[in-house]
Amino acid sequence: MLKNTGHSCKRGNLAIIAVALQDHILHDLQLQNPSVADPSQTKTQKRENALKSLKRNAKAVIDTGLQRRTQGPREADPEREYVLDPKPPPLTLAQKLGLFEPPPLPLSPDEWDKVRQRSISQGDSTQPCPVCKEEFQLRPQVLLSCSHVFHRACLQAFEKFTGKKTCPLCRKNQYQTRVIHDGAQLFKRKCATRIQACWRGHVVRKWYQDLRRTLPPTDTKLRRKFFEEKFTAISQRVLCSYRTDVDELLAEIDHCLAINRSVLQQLDQQCSRRLTDDDWQKIQAQALRRDTYECSICLTPLSLSTSGPSGPSGTGDGTTARPTALLSCSHMFHHACLLALERLSWGDASPFHACPLCRSCYQKRILES
Repeated sequence: MLKNTGHSCKRGNLAIIAVALQDHILHDLQLQNPSVADPSQTKTQKRENALKSLKRNAKAVIDTGLQRRTQGPREADPEREYVLDPKPPPLTLAQKLGLFEPPPLPLSPDEWDKVRQRSISQGDSTQPCPVCKEEFQLRPQVLLSCSHVFHRACLQAFEKFTGKKTCPLCRKNQYQTRVIHDGAQLFKRKCATRIQACWRGHVVRKWYQDLRRTLPPTDTKLRRKFFEEKFTAISQRVLCSYRTDVDELLAEIDHCLAINRSVLQQLDQQCSRRLTDDDWQKIQAQALRRDTYECSICLTPLSLSTSGPSGPSGTGDGTTARPTALLSCSHMFHHACLLALERLSWGDASPFHACPLCRSCYQKRILES
């Protein structure tokens, strides 16, 4: 009787262990509906169950965390990091009986910091995703407790494809997952750097173009081309200012030329009229009334025939007197000084000259010493 009792106890323990192992294996393989392959089901029911499972799988893969129905604290702060599975999964019967190790406890914030530092030292966020081989950019990114980084959608698709929770790189089971934004931050910095580089290049190119438009080059050919462009631009502005009305422009030019000709004719008439002796006597009397006794050019005394040796007509120091020129504007200068000024100011070929004091066109007469 005791032997039969012992055998029954052993059989009961073996049955419990078998059930526990079967439950653990089903839980590990994530077989939520083991009765799908029931032969008693019809083909229509099998198709409906298959469609439902496909819809669930597609929904799990598509749901990347970008779109959520309710606005919680995670949506209020998109830069916030959080753990996807903060609570450990419930223990299976096999784990409770000690047949398998229980899942690890959730990592503390310090432990997550160490995992993240190890990932940063490896440069995982700077490299493409190991699953899809694309940059992280602004897509959701997850950090595993084994310090590996993936796209969230890529990790979900890999889990659905393999049917178990295993890291795609190190094959670690029962990992913990944390949502991070390191790839997005690096992508934003890279974009900001590119924008700044483009803007600086645009500013430098614009500055260089303005400099080339302002300063003429030293090369002869480039310098000639530079001034040709300047002259063309000036001509274009002139034409645009006159609204391409060439006839009006030419009429205005003719009017200006006519005014200049009339002024020159009046000046020619005034200067070409010969003065008589009576006119010169009046001009000389007017010059004497000015009480001017020195040349305004060389600032030395003048010598006139109507003055004494010590007055304004003589030099007073015994030097030889120089000829004096009387102008039609009643100003007097040394003849040599006036000739030198005429050669310096107007040239020998100019028919008209201007008085150094009143700037009027004059005729001159040499007074005897």
